[in-house]
Amino acid sequence: MEEGLDKMEKEYLTVRTLAGLLDMSEQTVYKLLREGVIPGRVKVGKSVRFNKEVVMDWLQHGGATDE
Repeated sequence: MEEGLDKMEKEYLTVRTLAGLLDMSEQTVYKLLREGVIPGRVKVGKSVRFNKEVVMDWLQHGGATDE
């Protein structure tokens, strides 16, 4: 069972991890989440995780845009 948790930690980012990656506060990540700016959101009970592959692809293509 623990192996599955390790895999999930590698494939999904927590709000705290994503905030560190983006060099912003956790509050800002939650704000952008509510606004629908950050893709790859996955609800896990009451927690939120982000699909790492989706987020990294989004960042490589410029992240948020002002369209």
